[in-house]
Amino acid sequence: MVIDKIKMSKQKLLNKIIDEQQKIIENLEVNVERFRKASDLDEDSTLNPQDFSHQTEAKDMQLRFEKMLNSSRKDLNFLKNLSPEKLNRIEKGSMIETEKKYFFVGVSTANFKFENKEVICFSEEAPIFKKLKNKKIGDTFKIGENELKILNIQ
Repeated sequence: MVIDKIKMSKQKLLNKIIDEQQKIIENLEVNVERFRKASDLDEDSTLNPQDFSHQTEAKDMQLRFEKMLNSSRKDLNFLKNLSPEKLNRIEKGSMIETEKKYFFVGVSTANFKFENKEVICFSEEAPIFKKLKNKKIGDTFKIGENELKILNIQ
């Protein structure tokens, strides 16, 4: 029964993270389209060298946003395929619960609230992952001036 409650809690949090990831994707899609339009100059118009410079900058930004969009779509796919099963150690896909916060390893999103706690999502490349990597339930770690105790790992 407790395991089922843990699975449900993790699944609810995953659903919220998926929602946040979809917002990121929607924003990136808007930016890709905006820079695609800006880089598509009408060749029949009278153009000066500055117009070509802006076109090149817009195309560069479009390509950058497309790269971020592809990465965000991969992150979304990872989230959708993640199992809510309890994990024994902190790894990609882990949800770490402390007294005041939840931490999720695997994707970066803006912080948000879930069950009256702040949720912080980060990738394995983030410095905080190195602090948490070998921790287990009952261990503590510091973030800034705050010392947090790990209550659960899912």
